[in-house]
Amino acid sequence: MRNCNTTMHPIRQALDYAARALGFSAVGVASPQADQEDALARFIADGMHADMQWMERHLPARQNPELVLPGVRSIIMLTYEYPRHDARQGAGHIARYAQGEDYHKLLVSKLADLDETLQFYGGVQRCFTDSGPVSERFFAAQAGLGWIGRNGLLIHPERGSYCFLSSILTTLELPVDSPIANHCGNCHRCEQACPTGALKNGVCDARLCLSYWTIEAKSDMPPELALLQKDRLYGCDACQEACPWNRPRPGNERQPDPHLLMPAALQSISPDAMADLNKNDFEQLFAGSPIRRIGLAHLQRNLESGQF
Repeated sequence: MRNCNTTMHPIRQALDYAARALGFSAVGVASPQADQEDALARFIADGMHADMQWMERHLPARQNPELVLPGVRSIIMLTYEYPRHDARQGAGHIARYAQGEDYHKLLVSKLADLDETLQFYGGVQRCFTDSGPVSERFFAAQAGLGWIGRNGLLIHPERGSYCFLSSILTTLELPVDSPIANHCGNCHRCEQACPTGALKNGVCDARLCLSYWTIEAKSDMPPELALLQKDRLYGCDACQEACPWNRPRPGNERQPDPHLLMPAALQSISPDAMADLNKNDFEQLFAGSPIRRIGLAHLQRNLESGQF
């Protein structure tokens, strides 16, 4: 539920207008002092972050936004939706968020525009989209943009979980929004759909997650997980596909940003053709794509471990 003072606050009104004009689907504000407890610290202590050492390095900043932006008074959270439809034709699943252009590059310019809007009101900001030491899912839930589901993702009651999160830390003091209730209820479909059993109680163990192994991991996928990879080439959407909140419903469909649509060449290329790519071919096919960052060797490793 939105704070009753929000719609009457001039800066918030300007922020909402500018964000929606830029294509963001929802805006909320959380307090930087919101209690994160020690969930992330426990996650790391239990080794569930696998070899993503940056999570350890950035833990103090994630727990204390003041270390990211001294004088921070508000954390603005935004959602930007990506297509729900899987555009791949044939084998070789690519996670929906990565089927188009790199969202980091797409959203950074939009966040710069919002930064400029807030500067007009005297604010100092730092902006991120999955690129800085900010617990974005936690603050998005605190800002009333959804709840953290059993799949560990933010779920909006009308639009589901197919969205990017962006954060703006600002020295401006804005009215905060209220969190909404968790509506997962007794549903465990995401956990049941996870091929490797990586999901438990809203936490994803990266050591078992196929998205981790096909995107982040620096080493070969363990054989017992490779047997479960099937035709997943880059990422895994199983938990989102199983979630009832992602079912198409009247009012929750948005016109997709054309930058996030899969190019025709990537739609149709076969796994065998991908396996034959040289470095130049790889760079050309994945120019502007988030897949480019894993490199040709990792892509080939995914092709070798999967069943295509």
